[in-house]
Amino acid sequence: MDELTANGDMCQGELGHIVPGSCHAFLDLMHARAADIAPALLTGQARRREWLAGIKSGPRLYDVENCSRAGAPIHPATAIAALRQALPRDGIVLVDSGAHRAFAGHYWSAYAPRTYISATNLGPMGWAIPAAVGVQCARPDRRVAVITGDGCMQMHGIEVQTAARYGLPIIYLVINNGALGNVWLRARQYGALPAELTSVPDHDWAGFARALGAQGFTVREPAELPGTYAKALATGTTALIDVKSDKDCPTPVYDFNAGARAWSYHE
Repeated sequence: MDELTANGDMCQGELGHIVPGSCHAFLDLMHARAADIAPALLTGQARRREWLAGIKSGPRLYDVENCSRAGAPIHPATAIAALRQALPRDGIVLVDSGAHRAFAGHYWSAYAPRTYISATNLGPMGWAIPAAVGVQCARPDRRVAVITGDGCMQMHGIEVQTAARYGLPIIYLVINNGALGNVWLRARQYGALPAELTSVPDHDWAGFARALGAQGFTVREPAELPGTYAKALATGTTALIDVKSDKDCPTPVYDFNAGARAWSYHE
């Protein structure tokens, strides 16, 4: 049976099972036997490149037209795509938890490691609003933006005051769709009452931000997005953009499971 090594790592047991061990020791072993394993690694490298080429040859996004949809209320993808155009390539974005996370994960392009931060597996609503304060303090040389929602603002929106108090140049994009969007998309299928219970008032989040000492902007039309983002970035201080968004927008995850099965080389 499997046993522990002297340093507490698991090793290969008598039954030949591969169990978790020390990454450091494993990499040292690979380095020592580089000549022996090189042919297998090269074969695998070719397979991985072929696999990636196949993925890249397909569509980059679902529903690309949503990135520039005209008319109000604004599609979340349109707001996110415009922010990507405005934020510097090395800017850091934090994505809060909600339907906007699915849109950001699909429509945002990150160009460097640690520039896209999301608590994907936890789903803590509102976490990104204060987390951006820490990120901006740690990276004062970078522009920092937050993609959040009106439900998240109800949870931790007061932390915009902390950013404003210290003059941190964080851009808060509020996808304000008057709903707990991720839940509303499912709840509405069960009738008017569930839909009502997952709807929220259309608060003036720009006014809320100004009351806390930040700059506040309201956007109702897609054409206003580029200019508003430019103004917010130029302020050099905390700015919140309240984007009046469409809640009746299914998240772009409908064929993810099928796609994952098609892309995976695992059983």
